[in-house]
Amino acid sequence: DFLAYMVSKGCKPTEATYTILIEGVAYEGMAKEALELLSGLCSRGVMKKSSAQHVASRCNVGLRGWLS
Repeated sequence: DFLAYMVSKGCKPTEATYTILIEGVAYEGMAKEALELLSGLCSRGVMKKSSAQHVASRCNVGLRGWLS
């Protein structure tokens, strides 16, 4: 996948990279996978909770409640 390719070439993904990835996953109707990505990023400290809440609301897939 593209994320693995980026990392293999020495490009460290940013919060923006992950946001685009999560929005794409949600857009494809994979809300559970988007939720898992957001949760993992928050627990590893890659993304702030407030940023994750913003991404979840933009995805419009009903994920907002899990971060409360």
